[in-house]
Amino acid sequence: MTITGEAAGVRFVATPPAGDSRRLVVVWHLLGEPGTPEAMAEALPLAGVDAWRLYAALPPWGQGPDQVLDGYVPLVESAVAAMPALVAAACRQLGCDDGPVDLVGGSAGGHIALLTASRRVVPVRRVAVVNPAVRVQAVVEASIETGALDSYTWTDTSTAAVQPLDVLARAAALDVPLLVVRGEGEYPAFRPLQARLCAAAPDARLVDVPGLAHMLVTGQDVVDAEVTAWLA
Repeated sequence: MTITGEAAGVRFVATPPAGDSRRLVVVWHLLGEPGTPEAMAEALPLAGVDAWRLYAALPPWGQGPDQVLDGYVPLVESAVAAMPALVAAACRQLGCDDGPVDLVGGSAGGHIALLTASRRVVPVRRVAVVNPAVRVQAVVEASIETGALDSYTWTDTSTAAVQPLDVLARAAALDVPLLVVRGEGEYPAFRPLQARLCAAAPDARLVDVPGLAHMLVTGQDVVDAEVTAWLA
């Protein structure tokens, strides 16, 4: 059974636990593939996790010309800011308890999960991220390398705007169990930052998955098993 709804202005799909658990897992999809709550629920069903799994839709991409200031930064920041209201509304609608939640995300969704936990926006029990973005500078670099972005000129304004989104600078605040699943074909700009994050965070594990690219289109069963085991 899948429930489709909206909580605190955020569209979601949710799947119930097999038993009577009232835990909540919030999952954020990628900007690429899978790029919708429905697609993320299919890619990572987490059926072995005895909890409600809520797959939240990312905020819309901004319409301004600056891909960092008008696009990526407000998308991530608005998703993080929405978390308290989203969790509270989801708990009311789904009957979850008000205890710590688990956070899951891929790429930009992983960035949201990491910032939510490190900023302590909501109480968090565990975090699992797949090929997560850690710094916006690396997102820009990878976007240029893959042809998604022609070029980008950093300014004092954009440099300042991305500093609060630097998860590596906040690694010490990630004091909950953290799993980073990294693909063998992950973006070169992302890989060293992910490794440094796991080395700096107090309780982190890094798992490399052979054959997995940045987008979660292959190796889904392996990733699902790793995340399920981490959250069980």
